[in-house]
Amino acid sequence: MRKQRDGEDTKQRVLSAAEELFAKNGFAGTSLGEISKLCGISDGLILHHFTSKRNLYRQVQEKLAGQYADLMMETRDSASTPLDLLRQTILTSFNFWKQDFAYQRISDWAFLEGQTEFTEKEAAFTAGLARGVAQLQEKGLIDDRYSPVVLLTMVIGPIKFWLRYRERFKASLELKESLDELDDLFISQLIRIVSENSKKTDRIEK
Repeated sequence: MRKQRDGEDTKQRVLSAAEELFAKNGFAGTSLGEISKLCGISDGLILHHFTSKRNLYRQVQEKLAGQYADLMMETRDSASTPLDLLRQTILTSFNFWKQDFAYQRISDWAFLEGQTEFTEKEAAFTAGLARGVAQLQEKGLIDDRYSPVVLLTMVIGPIKFWLRYRERFKASLELKESLDELDDLFISQLIRIVSENSKKTDRIEK
């Protein structure tokens, strides 16, 4: 039992060091030697636990994706209505991406380095969200004129874009509000836009 705990502690130290370096330098820009130096664990022991740098990278991605997915599932379970679910999903996503720079940076690096597929947990989580939206549409609770994929993109895409460029907007447009005030304005208006465009109504098509 002690040996098992020590092995798990070693893996967590490696994962933490790898997360920091992959977020800073990407997969290609990070060597096993650098990870070894940061966590104080030999290359050989790292490979014993993870078999390769690529597998270590994937496990870091899965760990971060799992944290995000768990948080979103908690949000889903606590929501009282479909519109409350939308609002809470936006707020939870925003706060997560605002605070967890490692996941955002590793995701950006993965895209730049040619990774075109979701991780296993990201794929399962995204598919689950899309099914959830589709079920709400079938029940008549969300406007079914919009694709579930489009609705999900309307939530996640603007959040990532805002967090990446908000400081540039503030500087170039000479905005007087603080970043926190701008964040509050952004999130309140995004919630309004998404909520109003996802409500089930009897609109007459022109």
